[in-house]
Amino acid sequence: MEDGPPLGQGAALVMGILTRSILLRFLGNFFLLFGLLFVFAISIDVLIQWDKFVAAATAVERAGKSPAGSASILGVAKAILNFHGPRVFQFYQYMMPLVALGAMGFTASAMHRNREFVAILSAGISMRRAVAPMILGMGLLALLQAANQELLLPRLAPRLLLEHGDMVRGVAPTWGIEMVADSEGRLIHAASFDPSTQVLTRLYVVERTPEGGVVRRIEAASAKWSPEKRVWNLVNGKMGVPAGPTDAPTGSRGRVFLDQPIDSFATDLDPETLSLRRHRLYAHLLSLAEIAELSRNSAVDAGSLRRFAVGRFAALVVGILVLVISIPFFALREPTPILRQAVLCSAVSLPILLIAMVVMTVPLPSVAPTVGVVLPVVLLIPFAAWRIAAIKT
Repeated sequence: MEDGPPLGQGAALVMGILTRSILLRFLGNFFLLFGLLFVFAISIDVLIQWDKFVAAATAVERAGKSPAGSASILGVAKAILNFHGPRVFQFYQYMMPLVALGAMGFTASAMHRNREFVAILSAGISMRRAVAPMILGMGLLALLQAANQELLLPRLAPRLLLEHGDMVRGVAPTWGIEMVADSEGRLIHAASFDPSTQVLTRLYVVERTPEGGVVRRIEAASAKWSPEKRVWNLVNGKMGVPAGPTDAPTGSRGRVFLDQPIDSFATDLDPETLSLRRHRLYAHLLSLAEIAELSRNSAVDAGSLRRFAVGRFAALVVGILVLVISIPFFALREPTPILRQAVLCSAVSLPILLIAMVVMTVPLPSVAPTVGVVLPVVLLIPFAAWRIAAIKT
């Protein structure tokens, strides 16, 4: 008869099986709950915007010379998938902490209801060791969120900026630039800006004196951004310098300008800066490398960009800490009504998570941007340590 594994190896084997079992149940509940919430969210959007999805599918099928000339069920399904498919990664970025809390609640409540915690404690395993796989699972989800933010969202940013009316084109919409000032005080106007091609049409630039007089003006039929030289290459560009004194009001009648050709125009209003000023959520779609490059631009508030960069790591830590704070509501030895514990967990964890996200997003007066972002982390660490130490085991 062969001897069994040594006692130490047997305990390690049991702990490995227990860790894998709880971890897989937690991750399974997370992705199941995440999938249900995402399908529910897009279902509401599809019901509200059904006409636009049908119109987009109709336009695509007519462009492909479909015999029907109208939208089919498959065409509408493709339009929905093309529009909402990339948004699953954005949905994960925003909803991961909340969905992880729900997955922890379902996993721990099932273990409590089936008396698994009692069996684990009877085997000499502490309650803290029993809930450690769920904290490990939250850490894995946080790493996945970091990879999603750095690798996927920046590539999908043009598609995530699409609105329902832009589904046919499949690219980010164009918009006009209405007299935007760069860091040198020059006013820049353009009839339209296409972020997909990085082209400005009907560009008009006015450089003024502090008193408001025109120093020079630049006009061009179009301008395309050159990332290598970091200038706008002009098409049919011309620069006008006033022949008279420059202290007259801008736009005054009778001014005479001497025009001369110009090939390029250098400014810190690059395509990323224009998109950032247009879309408030654009910075959330950029990678850390792109934020670092954009922070060197004097036309962008560097403090806000630092808050975005540091806030990403702080948000991951806050999500883990809130999960640690919430676990003791379900990791119980004695029989307890789970519904009451779920209500208590929601009453504590959701406000903490909401307040922490608001503090990390909204700049605090007289507080440095990075300090305001890490403040929730500093306050939650001792609270989480106390909560996990207070578990009865």
